[in-house]
Amino acid sequence: MYKVMIVDDEMLARVGIKSLIPWEENGFVVVKEAENGKKAYEWIMENSVDIVITDIKMPVMNGIELISQVGERKPDVKFLVLSSFDDFEYVREALKSGAEDYFIKLQMNPEQLLGQLAKVAEKLESEREQKQQTSQTGTVRSQELALVREKLLKDLIYGWIHSESEYRRRMKEAELEFPDGQVVSIVFQTGGMEIYERYRDDEIHLLNYAIVNILNEMTHDQQAYPVSVHPKEFVILSYCRPGLDYAMSLEQAGHLADSIKAALKQYLNFTVSMAISEPVPSLLEAKQSYRQAMEALGLSYAFPGGSTIYYREIKTLGGSTEAADIAKEMRKLEHFLNRYEDNQVYRTLGSIRQLLMNLHGHSLDTFKMYSAPVAYLLSSSRGGDDSGWMDQQLKQMDKWTVKSDVIQWLEQVQEEWMDGMSEDTDSSRLILSAKRYIRKNYASSLTLEAVAEYLQLSPSYFSNLFKKETGQNFIDYATNLRIEQSKILLRTTEMKVYEIGRTVGYENEHYFSRVFKKVVGCSPLHYKSDNTL
Repeated sequence: MYKVMIVDDEMLARVGIKSLIPWEENGFVVVKEAENGKKAYEWIMENSVDIVITDIKMPVMNGIELISQVGERKPDVKFLVLSSFDDFEYVREALKSGAEDYFIKLQMNPEQLLGQLAKVAEKLESEREQKQQTSQTGTVRSQELALVREKLLKDLIYGWIHSESEYRRRMKEAELEFPDGQVVSIVFQTGGMEIYERYRDDEIHLLNYAIVNILNEMTHDQQAYPVSVHPKEFVILSYCRPGLDYAMSLEQAGHLADSIKAALKQYLNFTVSMAISEPVPSLLEAKQSYRQAMEALGLSYAFPGGSTIYYREIKTLGGSTEAADIAKEMRKLEHFLNRYEDNQVYRTLGSIRQLLMNLHGHSLDTFKMYSAPVAYLLSSSRGGDDSGWMDQQLKQMDKWTVKSDVIQWLEQVQEEWMDGMSEDTDSSRLILSAKRYIRKNYASSLTLEAVAEYLQLSPSYFSNLFKKETGQNFIDYATNLRIEQSKILLRTTEMKVYEIGRTVGYENEHYFSRVFKKVVGCSPLHYKSDNTL
């Protein structure tokens, strides 16, 4: 239905026009009447209307003024004007202002009115189709441009652009500026236990989409270009403002890294460590910058979670083969801990201890930097109080005087961990398996019976065991998990509410909204629109 408004200072004229034709049978509906241009204008600014039939001569604001003022704010609204025999100059002015056509009041008949309305409706439809086509073309162009930019940034990072001319040509094709100034790489990765516990493998692409959106938002008004190099690895190539010295350039990059970390924590509720390279002369040397940042990130295990690691601080350590080997084993340790593969954890701990025993020519502080994260990972895997535990270990590290103290400490930590794992009851191990199963399958029609069958337990026994070990019942645990995932999608994607509901395991949109409101305190739409929640 096309929405029509009638504007005339004579009530009988408005009634006559409204009763002239069967509006709805012909695809039109009269949504509003007004007695002068001012009232009509105020209503149009607050409401939706397609066609306005207006008299020319009216008090307060005449038809020509109405057409002109509405045209400035809502140019899509179409006007048909009413006139008398002596209004020709006014009619001409109205047509110049944008009116589609005019009627002589005393000669208007149903056929004439329907004919003019049909002609205007056809024009409206044509304009809408053209707008939609233009919008689709613009969307396709935006998508193509995003791919061109992504390819360019990856080629720069991998060192596949060698000449200044190719660099400038590709930057122009990608519609990116190439300002003067040095460049640094800021790198981070998503992974580890925090991510593994919250996202299934088939959800990682949603997480990446959300992260890229946040990065684009954080850098859109800066000379910085983010790109997802791998599914779990992100790089921001950031220009340093001209005139900044070495220290100030790194400080600028550090501020950007801190703001991105804060945004990731606020919107996605996880913490990442970031690494920053030394400044390089231009984007053409992004490969060197990227390698430096990745080398620094490889030692992130030696720093508290959420740290910013500068290549300048670790470059005296990172070049050795031993450092690379230890970093590799540390990543394996985290991987196996995430998956509760106890035998592999034990073997990897032995490898790390052996590598540290063979490490020569480094200070005691270096041994602390390499060894402390082992204990940190082990503590995290057991679900302890990480900050308190680390404070206790740092005090113990202050007592170290020789390398053998480090090795002995590691042996002790390893033994304590193995003792703790052996003391785990069958019940707690079962619940860990249940939680992993729930996190992998919450988007499907997950039931208590299905989890119990997976664990080869009776539903009633599993229900009581789950409540005993976790302090909450199965339904509450699964519901809270689903709602937390839906909150992330509401904040970071353009998915519809019903789509998000289905993604997290609710086929019925109304039921999903009811559960969401019960848990969060507001509807999904309210949560999506309110940035303070």
